[in-house]
Amino acid sequence: MWKCTNCHHLELATDKPERCPLCGAEAEKLVPHEIPGIKGMKTLKNLKEGFVAESQAHQRNLAFALKAEEESYRQVARLFRAVAEAEGVHAFNHLRLLGGVSDTQENLETAFERENLASSTYPQFIKEANQEDNAHVARIFSYSRDVERGHAKLYEKALEHMLGDVDTEYYVCGVCGYVSDGELPDQCPICGAPREKFRKVV
Repeated sequence: MWKCTNCHHLELATDKPERCPLCGAEAEKLVPHEIPGIKGMKTLKNLKEGFVAESQAHQRNLAFALKAEEESYRQVARLFRAVAEAEGVHAFNHLRLLGGVSDTQENLETAFERENLASSTYPQFIKEANQEDNAHVARIFSYSRDVERGHAKLYEKALEHMLGDVDTEYYVCGVCGYVSDGELPDQCPICGAPREKFRKVV
């Protein structure tokens, strides 16, 4: 296994890749990475695939819970949220075994790099959605692109907060995912949603 020292991506490969498949960093940025207690490429591959599947199941069940709430099936919504929580536990366990969780400073650096990479992929998504006359999809991609840029800044700020022992509150827009640091805005700067669409993160 190889770890990219630029974006912290873990690549399952016997031979050293010429570039990081995630961020494109040159081969010298890739270093050998061993996970204590894990032997064999098949097990590592299965852990990685399991992490992706459990993460998707977590999100899918949260979406199902929202729909059940809209349709007034509160018991079913609770079940979907409970199963989503279980899938989240599974995903966390897989990621931890893969060595994807480090100390908080490195986690913030990893998150920062990942957000920068994510925001750079959306322009192509937007272009292709518009080329295929999917303006509504392009709009959602645009929200994601703009919000991802903000996430990178939040991670930078969080490092400062951590070093300065600053406590702040966060509010998330339920329409586009924009995160406000420290104050509840009257209106979302990304999608224009009113303040009642924001929820405080506890």
